[in-house]
Amino acid sequence: MRTVAIFRRELRLYDNPLLQDAERSEFIPVFFLDDYNQQEHGDNLRALFFHALRQLQHQIEAIGGRLYILPLAEQERFFDTVRPDVVRLCEDVEPHSRQRDKQLIDLLNSKGIRVQILRDSLLSPLPDGTYPSFTQFYKKHFLMHARPVPAIPAPKALHTPRWELPEVAIPEPESEAAQSWFATEEEVQRRWQSFVRDRLAQYEQSRNLPSQPSTSRMSPYVRCGMISLRQMLGDAWGVSEQFVKELAWRDFYSHILYHYPETVNMELRPEWRGFPWRHDEEQFERWARGRTGIPLVDAGMRQLLCEGWIHNRTRMVVANYLTKHLLIDWRWGERWLYLHLVDADLAMNVGNWQWAAGCGADAQPYYRIFNPLLQAQKFDPQAEYIHRYVPELQHASAEQLGDLENLHRLCPDYPSPLVTPDEGRKRFLQVAQQFFAERGQENLPFDRE
Repeated sequence: MRTVAIFRRELRLYDNPLLQDAERSEFIPVFFLDDYNQQEHGDNLRALFFHALRQLQHQIEAIGGRLYILPLAEQERFFDTVRPDVVRLCEDVEPHSRQRDKQLIDLLNSKGIRVQILRDSLLSPLPDGTYPSFTQFYKKHFLMHARPVPAIPAPKALHTPRWELPEVAIPEPESEAAQSWFATEEEVQRRWQSFVRDRLAQYEQSRNLPSQPSTSRMSPYVRCGMISLRQMLGDAWGVSEQFVKELAWRDFYSHILYHYPETVNMELRPEWRGFPWRHDEEQFERWARGRTGIPLVDAGMRQLLCEGWIHNRTRMVVANYLTKHLLIDWRWGERWLYLHLVDADLAMNVGNWQWAAGCGADAQPYYRIFNPLLQAQKFDPQAEYIHRYVPELQHASAEQLGDLENLHRLCPDYPSPLVTPDEGRKRFLQVAQQFFAERGQENLPFDRE
């Protein structure tokens, strides 16, 4: 029996469905370098991803196997050379990936090669349709299908035949932000177990505090498949329902993208299509560089530039400020974060940005507009997070940071606000109410709880 396993986003040995029973026969791991993904992803994600791929290559070699790295154009020649009995791959909901996998499956079927499609980046199977709200999805689908299961042991040995194939070197994108995230699979496991032991039980109470190490910070490793979602679910089950729900949100947005691939560029909710978003490049640039004059927003955007990551509460605040206060197109913000996040995930990014803007699945209503000053008072009361990422404000107290009229005079190196929260809220409500009134949609239903 000769098995080929195509690795994509499953860059680990432990609890990897691609490696189940891999010790029993000839096992050929392969990674095809897809030029589309090279162009689509930012350097932060690419740097971490290829670091993880290199780690996997070393791990496979250490147990006697070999991971072939080949250009996608050599795919058919590879199968003609190797002539496997079965090919394993994991499903992927992204539009390009689905198109790529359809072409691959058609190719394998034409050669009489059996295909096994496995699930790894989702905890629940894809439903036939979508659910109108996350709550319904969670109760009627996720909890019915996503249950803790025994982990698949990492193989102790692999037997990979040797062929002369047109292999290529693993790319090495430059990214200072990604450097701090580099880790081995063993190190990722240690970090996760530390979180489970010390912070998981308090996750619901502390997860919104950006200055504290209260979240798992596992999202970059989940994105690269350096840790199993099933393992995370099993460890969180019965300990933190809130953490389980966060895992369920990943599935929810993935299912939405699967059924509505057009939402990559278009609002899910038809009543929002044609909304008069602004396309102000100067204001967008100030938002992107953390120069809006709103302390919590700027701290989040500078954390992104520095670390390639933003705390979950701050992600909502920066997205809400761009789309609601500045009225700038959510697509601009989605692309900027996608190209800079070390954990950039298309389904999650699109889903969360449409949620923040009000135009997506189970989205917040258009009239729900975060006040970033109040958000800072509530979730960063001592201004530790703001002081960490906005050094020109280090000598301003938390109370002074909330006084925008005098903040610029107190800290002259810090810019005046592009728009104050009150001004931004008033402008957005006027535009949105007029837009929906013209379409006879003054009273829209909203499901967000």
